[in-house]
Amino acid sequence: MNRPEIRHLAVEEPVTLELAKQHCRVDGDADDGLFKSVYIPSARQSAEEYTGLIIQPRPTLAWVAAGLCTPHAIPLPHTPVSEVQAVNALNRTGDKTVLDTDAYGMSVAYRQMRAVLMSEVALPDATEYEVAYTAGFIEGTCPPNLLLAMLLLVGDAYENREAQQSGTSIQNNPRAVALLDPFRITFGV
Repeated sequence: MNRPEIRHLAVEEPVTLELAKQHCRVDGDADDGLFKSVYIPSARQSAEEYTGLIIQPRPTLAWVAAGLCTPHAIPLPHTPVSEVQAVNALNRTGDKTVLDTDAYGMSVAYRQMRAVLMSEVALPDATEYEVAYTAGFIEGTCPPNLLLAMLLLVGDAYENREAQQSGTSIQNNPRAVALLDPFRITFGV
């Protein structure tokens, strides 16, 4: 069975090295490697894990069971959605029907930070739908509160290199938690 092509993205972190160094008031370049390979990616990963959002754009391939869909909507597991590349309907035997997103009038809608692929035309019967898309904030669109929360986590990691234990930086930084909470995806549990 052919799978949709997934583009490999070469993207920068939403928090740049320059911004992180400015926030931490670092003038030299001795710690640039730590910022780029540890502090910045760790802050983004912590923010992603805490909120359930995809912050740095990445290719995503989702299979969504038809029972989770309505005739005009496919819920997408990762949000935000910056681009939909392909949508296929799969039947019980594994045959697929390629859906033309323009012909179906497909667009992405959000409800409480959850993404739904909406269709103006009723979706064909299927056992599941396969959606290839890019999840994450495209360059320059990451909300300022998320950027600030990540900067706070970078600053916390930089200033407390020896004192922190792995996985505790978000809980120990109430300002970062307050900035991230509105973006947190919850499932009613």
